[in-house]
Amino acid sequence: MRKLFIEGVVIFISILASLSVDNMRELNDEQEVLNEAVTTLGDEIKSNIKYTMEHIKQVRNMLYLTSQVVDKFNKMTFSQVIKIHSDKPYMHSITEDGRVEYIKKYENENYNIFIWTNAWEPEDVFFQSMLYSGKLLEIKNKILRKKIESIYTNQEERISGMHKITGVLAQDILKWFDEKENEINMDIKVSQIFDTFKDQKLKNFLKRRRNQLSQRITDLENYLQSLEKVVLLINTNYKV
Repeated sequence: MRKLFIEGVVIFISILASLSVDNMRELNDEQEVLNEAVTTLGDEIKSNIKYTMEHIKQVRNMLYLTSQVVDKFNKMTFSQVIKIHSDKPYMHSITEDGRVEYIKKYENENYNIFIWTNAWEPEDVFFQSMLYSGKLLEIKNKILRKKIESIYTNQEERISGMHKITGVLAQDILKWFDEKENEINMDIKVSQIFDTFKDQKLKNFLKRRRNQLSQRITDLENYLQSLEKVVLLINTNYKV
């Protein structure tokens, strides 16, 4: 009888041990999946760090050109504006392989140089995947989770909003050039319009653009710092 009892206990313990091993294996597998998800998200954030650094450089160049035009408004010529942009470009195209190619040759005169906004398009595919799959909520480090949520929601939304404001202000400048061109009622180059007819109204529009670009840079720099802090937290708390 005692033998049967002991055998039963051994079998029971064996079953518990087997279940425990299975549970541990399942937990390890789940943790491994979460590790891979978070580190992949980290790669997306690293890509956004590189993108943001380039974007900040572009907006700084926009601010520099606008400031130069405002500060030297009466003596500034369109050819000088072009020279400033050639030295510190921000207008660009994207090549087939995704590289940024800055525009330094100006085949046709246009006023894009005064109204360029630079699109704001950081990556967020993997964040959206983690959000909708529930993986984001599995991150136990609350500080890390909240910082990730913040950069992909509040901060990106603010920067996107600032980009839109740049576009709104650009419409005032575009309207100014259109009105001058229509007043003259003849074919005229953009350089002639700027050099001959620039006035206080245009200067005021450019001053507003300058002020707004300055604030936009501040927001971008704060966003960049947040990205870098999140990457540090990921590298510290998760396998890379």
